[in-house]
Amino acid sequence: MNELSDEGPVLGSVRIPMLAAVLLLVGLFLGFAVRKVDRNLGAAIMAGSALPAALVGIQLWRLFRALGRARLEMKENVVPLGWSGTVNYIRPLRGATVRSIEVRLQCEERVQRSSGKNRREWREVVVDEPLSAQPFPAMEQLHLQIPIRIPAGGPPTFYYTDNEINWWVRLHLRMDGCPNTRSSFKILVMPAVVGR
Repeated sequence: MNELSDEGPVLGSVRIPMLAAVLLLVGLFLGFAVRKVDRNLGAAIMAGSALPAALVGIQLWRLFRALGRARLEMKENVVPLGWSGTVNYIRPLRGATVRSIEVRLQCEERVQRSSGKNRREWREVVVDEPLSAQPFPAMEQLHLQIPIRIPAGGPPTFYYTDNEINWWVRLHLRMDGCPNTRSSFKILVMPAVVGR
């Protein structure tokens, strides 16, 4: 059984933790600079900049205390275009309950263009299909069976220097007892001529 690890983002958007980290770094730098002139003001700036990072840390702690790490199990390491099968999503639950689950199969294209120091990146979802998940009763864990069908006319997984095409199984869990969470699992899809 092939086990895929969760590539997140665990707390949903990556922007909020990134913004908190940037604010922490800028605040610490500015606080040390101001501390030479006014010690109390420098300490206040450093403490204020640490607050968003602390809130993100508390959210992560609450999430991992109530939920363990998610994993996706599938029989194949590589699947061909047109493949259909079932994958299992397993995540430990420790006191949290799931309100709703949204599961999607997505094919995402990433193009990066750079010249010198300028770097631009575009991401586009070219295939987006909702999937149905069938929950299985399990003690202290969420166990879902997800039937997947990779479209035969879709693109295979592709990696090159500035271009990527990836297939993802993405889940959005709305929770009671802990923050809402997201999971993303990358599936390696080859052209149908490769077979199994």
